[in-house]
Amino acid sequence: MVELVRVDGRLIHGMVTVGWCSEIKPHILAVVNDEAANDSFHTMTLKLAKPAGIDCFVWTKEKAIDRINGPKYKNKRIFMTVATVEDAVYMANHCPSIKTINIGPEVDGTKGRTIEDKIEISHGVYINEDKYLLLKELQERGVEIYARVTPSMPRVDWQEIEKKFEK
Repeated sequence: MVELVRVDGRLIHGMVTVGWCSEIKPHILAVVNDEAANDSFHTMTLKLAKPAGIDCFVWTKEKAIDRINGPKYKNKRIFMTVATVEDAVYMANHCPSIKTINIGPEVDGTKGRTIEDKIEISHGVYINEDKYLLLKELQERGVEIYARVTPSMPRVDWQEIEKKFEK
């Protein structure tokens, strides 16, 4: 079962392996990213960063959908990381067991973090109107959406995010 989907442009890094994995205590860390899954060097470097005692898989979105919806990992606690809000929404739309999405800092198409035309929803976490609308649709269907950079930082719940986009 997917315990949490985290949007994080870096996919795996120190805060994911130490902070979030300590908080969630997953059996599996699933990195869902088509680019990384199709690049053996990128896959290898991501797996090097995994915490001890946790299995790590780097899957394409389609492979992740097959694995998450299949019987093999049904009784495993899965922590999934994706690079973008769009990937999180795609996964939630195809995997009914995804009930919670944490929005962290994305890395956009420039391989950096631009804030132009975006609104800060949590410390260092920015999204634009289009991403907000995608998330709103999921939230209205019952998926819990919140922003939080680290487990030790304050959680910004959907109601607070929504206020930032009210006009």
